[in-house]
Amino acid sequence: MGPFSRHGLRWTDAFVGLSTCGRHMSAHRVLASLARALEDTPADRALTAELMAHPGYPSVPPAGGCGEGPDAFSCSWERLHELHVLTAPTLRARLAQNGVQLCAIDDLDSKRPGEGVPCEAALEPFLEPSPP
Repeated sequence: MGPFSRHGLRWTDAFVGLSTCGRHMSAHRVLASLARALEDTPADRALTAELMAHPGYPSVPPAGGCGEGPDAFSCSWERLHELHVLTAPTLRARLAQNGVQLCAIDDLDSKRPGEGVPCEAALEPFLEPSPP
């Protein structure tokens, strides 16, 4: 067991999202990035992948941020674009067709063979109320 595991740090097998975030996000790009991450995976092995995304509604200064106010991305329309792409029924259907199970970081151990009991946990799209 390595030092990260000993201290309870968890990580995925693959990371995707640098080419799919913000205005560049589309269902096609998300699916293509995941396909590239999965292409060399043996059929009998489960793979976990993190998709970097920051969906939501644009922040309105001065609210948001970590005590410093919101950054340019958190104020941009790109967050709303990501929210729409990621919650589209067509993307969710294509992910399901490809055997992709959405989960939270807390579910990683149960998704890896021999490291817990597989679960049916899936993240429902996070939809916050529309701003007034």
